[in-house]
Amino acid sequence: MEDVQAGQTQSAFFVIGITVLTCVILHLIYKTIFGSGNDGEVEKHDTEIDSGNQAEATSDATVTESRTSGKTKKRPTWKGKTDFSHPWLLKNLKGHPGTVLLVDFSANGKFMAATCDETIATVDTASAAARRRRPRDRRRPPSSPPTPSTPQRISTEELVEALRPHLLSPKRMWALGYPLEIEPNSCKAVVYINPPPRPRPLQFTSFDVNAPEFVPGLSQSDSGRGSWGSTPRSDSDEEADAVEHLCVRCDKMFRMTREGEYVVQESCVYHWGRISGDSRHTCCNAPLGSKGCSTARFHVWSGTRPGMNGPLEGYVRARSPRGGVYAIDAEMCYTTAGLELASIAVIAADGRLVYKSLVKPSSPVVDHNTRFSGIRPRDLARATKTLRDVQNDILGFVGSDTILIGHALDNDLRALKLLHGAVVDTCALYPHSRGFPLRRSLRALSAELLGRSVQRGSSGHSPLEDARAAMDLVLLKVHEERASRARVSNQLPILQPYDPLISAA
Repeated sequence: MEDVQAGQTQSAFFVIGITVLTCVILHLIYKTIFGSGNDGEVEKHDTEIDSGNQAEATSDATVTESRTSGKTKKRPTWKGKTDFSHPWLLKNLKGHPGTVLLVDFSANGKFMAATCDETIATVDTASAAARRRRPRDRRRPPSSPPTPSTPQRISTEELVEALRPHLLSPKRMWALGYPLEIEPNSCKAVVYINPPPRPRPLQFTSFDVNAPEFVPGLSQSDSGRGSWGSTPRSDSDEEADAVEHLCVRCDKMFRMTREGEYVVQESCVYHWGRISGDSRHTCCNAPLGSKGCSTARFHVWSGTRPGMNGPLEGYVRARSPRGGVYAIDAEMCYTTAGLELASIAVIAADGRLVYKSLVKPSSPVVDHNTRFSGIRPRDLARATKTLRDVQNDILGFVGSDTILIGHALDNDLRALKLLHGAVVDTCALYPHSRGFPLRRSLRALSAELLGRSVQRGSSGHSPLEDARAAMDLVLLKVHEERASRARVSNQLPILQPYDPLISAA
């Protein structure tokens, strides 16, 4: 009986041992198979938690340092720099001002956390974002306009001596259209107008089959309708006394009576711009010969005709010398008598304003020419001085030897009805490349030589601005000539060939 119990006990211990051994083996097998993966996940989870805590601590420390309050959190010290070479992360970390110490993703895997060393440089996030959003302009930046320059002022005496070689001769004044006195002390002028060639479109001549037959031997005054005695006049007396004028804007002929009334009132369709090099109008870029882009109520004329004009009355001149140098510019408007003075400005050699006034025209105004003159109806409504008053004011400081400066000064003197012999014209100082009678505009000369923009506004020209531009162009010419003479004087003398006669003497 005891042997049976002892065998059962041994069997129980054996089963228990086998069971324990089997559990140990199964545990080792399970740990061997699944233990490494679980450890990696645990370590990764711990690393993410640590990095998230570190990023939060860094952000909290940055926010705390930016505040002005006294509480600050101590920045944890990093054990060492971490090299991270992922291209996407490097691309997004270009804007960091310091050395990157740690780069990793947050615990949820959606955000990137990075830390860097402290540095003095700061990055403006708003400007950086604006730079990232703004597209890059790969075009070449436009060249900056030249800086406006003002020539150095010189004394009046020095300027007078420098300008004497540039005074226009009477022959040159006659060719440029300046008014010249017919006889001494007559106050009657004569003007020769030599207009610049104006390009015209090709026109084909058509024959009128209904034209009256020309009969030789009739009177020269016969216009093709027979003799004046045999054919009754169909025109009225006003039409018979009418004078034909050429419109300076549309190049059409129109008729006006002696009293300045239009025989036929028709609108003027014209181009106000010049003709460019490619035969197009600068105002609307339309080709030459196209219909005008602007419309006016009436045709206008300049008051003069091509060729000889005169004798013209109402002119004045200075009788006694006064000296000095002045620049004059005048603006005109169209009246029934042609161009008449509407505004004038005079400046001295030092740039100060000497005289400026609005002028009331003597004839009815047809067109104020606001685009170029800057004169508006309200300006002439408050003008009180007449042309005679302005002439008396000008002769108060302009003498017979006073040098007057201007751009296309012949137009100003004709409008002012002033006879003067000592003039300097910037059109003659800076001639056109294609020669006379073409002239360069004051706007082009100022932009090229002075770097100054004049006559650009839509409100019209300013006589004060134009007078100062003309004076500065003259001063620039004087300084260039002085510099040229200085360079020539500083050069070494040219060696002459040996001449025994000169050497013996």
